[in-house]
Amino acid sequence: MSQSTTTLSALEDEDNGNARRLSSLRLRISLAVPAVVFAVVLAFEALQLGSLSSALGEHFGLVVGLTGVLSAALLALLEHLLLRPLRQLARGIEALETGPVPLVQLGAPTDPLAHSLTTEMDRIRHAMQRAQDSIYTQDQDVRRLQRELDHQREALDSANAQLAAQNRELASLSRNDNLTGLLNRTAFEEALRREFKRAQRQRGLLSLAVLDLDDFKRFNQAHGAQTGDAALKRVALLLAERFKRDTDIVARLSGEEFVVLLPGCSVSAAQGVLESVRSDVRSLRLADGSGADETAGAELTVSVGLAAMSPSRPYLSAQAFLQAADEALYMAKHAGRDRLSMAA
Repeated sequence: MSQSTTTLSALEDEDNGNARRLSSLRLRISLAVPAVVFAVVLAFEALQLGSLSSALGEHFGLVVGLTGVLSAALLALLEHLLLRPLRQLARGIEALETGPVPLVQLGAPTDPLAHSLTTEMDRIRHAMQRAQDSIYTQDQDVRRLQRELDHQREALDSANAQLAAQNRELASLSRNDNLTGLLNRTAFEEALRREFKRAQRQRGLLSLAVLDLDDFKRFNQAHGAQTGDAALKRVALLLAERFKRDTDIVARLSGEEFVVLLPGCSVSAAQGVLESVRSDVRSLRLADGSGADETAGAELTVSVGLAAMSPSRPYLSAQAFLQAADEALYMAKHAGRDRLSMAA
């Protein structure tokens, strides 16, 4: 109760102070306006009559009458346009400073301007709270989307890595023979064209040998396809062991037919190594896949066709070079197999 009394007293003192200030302002205006209007009217009349004495003499009554009328009109206008809005503004400021609740509790009449301002402030505060809640919700959504994007990026990187590995595997499969692991025909033909052009450009040496296992179909019929595949793998391993230079190219063309490309190798050197390979193939004895000589038909032999390219013995194209080696292989087969024939 004492607190309410103290508040009421403070409010009354502040209201009295505001009222006194407004009354003082009104008094100053009431005194200043007639004086200013009198001076203006007197100056106007003096200009019209040509002298100040005439205005103060003959027309003094007119000057006083005009001053009274104009002062009253001007004071009424100032009261309506200035003093009344100032009084309402002061009440609104008081309402904002003290709050609407104490005024209602004290039984004071609610001021429409203060109530309007309080309602507007509440509306602004609620709008700001909704905006903050919306910003927080959007921030959470952005964070969630960022986490999802990070997860998707990780999944995409993993998928790209797997795809790259699969592409490398496919590339390897597309260039290598599935059974023996040697280069296949496509990869060999690319290497042949490349090395042939290089030998032409550098006027170097290039040897090409085509090897074919003799009577391999009969070998498969006698010992089975599994033993035949094991024999092809063993021959491929033998060729890979014999031709170990970085520039040597060994491939499986098809079935039981192999090819060896030897850049920078003379015909005599190639002939010597290939004769050694022919002897090694004969001694493999691959009927059971272990090297045991169990049957008379276990021995495999190989026929070789060799073509050599040099500045003194050029070829028109890589295809013609390969065809020469094939023709030499046909000559070895026709001459009785298990032999090496040179291209004409």
